[in-house]
Amino acid sequence: MAIGDPITFAYNGANITLNRTGWGTYSSVYEGEATDLKLKLSFKHNVPAIGEDGESHLVRLDVDSFDSTTHAFLRRTSAWMSIRTDGLPQDSENSEDAAEAIVDFLTDGNITKVVGRQS
Repeated sequence: MAIGDPITFAYNGANITLNRTGWGTYSSVYEGEATDLKLKLSFKHNVPAIGEDGESHLVRLDVDSFDSTTHAFLRRTSAWMSIRTDGLPQDSENSEDAAEAIVDFLTDGNITKVVGRQS
């Protein structure tokens, strides 16, 4: 099942809508804007040849921030999630469980600690 177009999600308390601007066999890109922000969400899948391991899935969000007065570029903030399976074959359930565990951990208030350089 394909990811929808457009994609809407919460960012800093506001709903942001991104439209698909590019796609390939194993990738897609969604982009959108909000006040003083440009967002780009990318998906990339690496599917190895039959008999080889290392299937991976990357989700990346890039957020470019601009000055509200001069509109000058200030910074790019990126968040990535990579899901990888080594060993044959990929077990989708195990991959989903591992990814959901990271998401759950980070949404339990721990993201503030991680960004605050705690480990």
